[in-house]
Amino acid sequence: MKDKIFVTHNYHCHTKRCGHATGEDEEYVLKAIEGNYKLLGFSDHIFLPGLEQPGMRGSYSLLDGYTSSIRNLAKKYKGKIDICLGFEAEWYGEKFRKYYQNLLGQGIVQYLICGQHCFLDDSNRFVWYGSIFDEESRKERTIQYANALIDAMKSGLFLYIAHPDLFMSWNPSWDETCEECARKIISAAKERDVVLEVNMGPSRWGKKDAYGNPLPSYPNGRFWELVSEAEVHSIIGVDSHRPEELIDSPFDWIRHFLEERHLRAFSSLPLKGLESK
Repeated sequence: MKDKIFVTHNYHCHTKRCGHATGEDEEYVLKAIEGNYKLLGFSDHIFLPGLEQPGMRGSYSLLDGYTSSIRNLAKKYKGKIDICLGFEAEWYGEKFRKYYQNLLGQGIVQYLICGQHCFLDDSNRFVWYGSIFDEESRKERTIQYANALIDAMKSGLFLYIAHPDLFMSWNPSWDETCEECARKIISAAKERDVVLEVNMGPSRWGKKDAYGNPLPSYPNGRFWELVSEAEVHSIIGVDSHRPEELIDSPFDWIRHFLEERHLRAFSSLPLKGLESK
């Protein structure tokens, strides 16, 4: 028996253009309709002019095809589901600020969510935060990650922060650095009234506890206890990379995770579908 789907608005959905998702754009829409979603926001990994990252994000040449496909689907399924158009993007300092501003200001996309997976080194190469091999580097990367999220919040360009506790994917256990960085991220979110995403991705990856329940690296229990204590708002991101994940993800587990920590979770955000007018 499938879990009861209680998520009605999902702003975190990828497409096969990123290189690690599967399925056609329309298949995601049809699964969302099957799951009684009211809104589906496409937010593929952002295409960056002049930079390629095969297997992580699509080429910049795919931009027009992506935007036109989602807009056409919004028209086709108007009245059945609202569809929004965005990107999941890292904050690379000033390097792509103008590009992000143009995407939003010119209405090419409606929103950006910040998903901080990697950074650019001095040679303009992508570096994964988790590509580390010693304890000291792990601490440095965790601090670097937290500072990048805080700078992203300061930019005012992002609808919300995706998987803010991603740093637990390269930290084997919660320590003082994790606690310090979590508090910094949460404090910045509270100060700027930024929503933090409880990400469902790792809950589908097969890691289980002794009772067969999902045991992901994130969402991390301690991080979200701190979010709850600070009374910062959250939202669920399905982070779908297959159409089926919109309906067969562990929704019962994530509901329990929220309720257990008394999280102040939004069911939706003030963003209208492309064809809502």
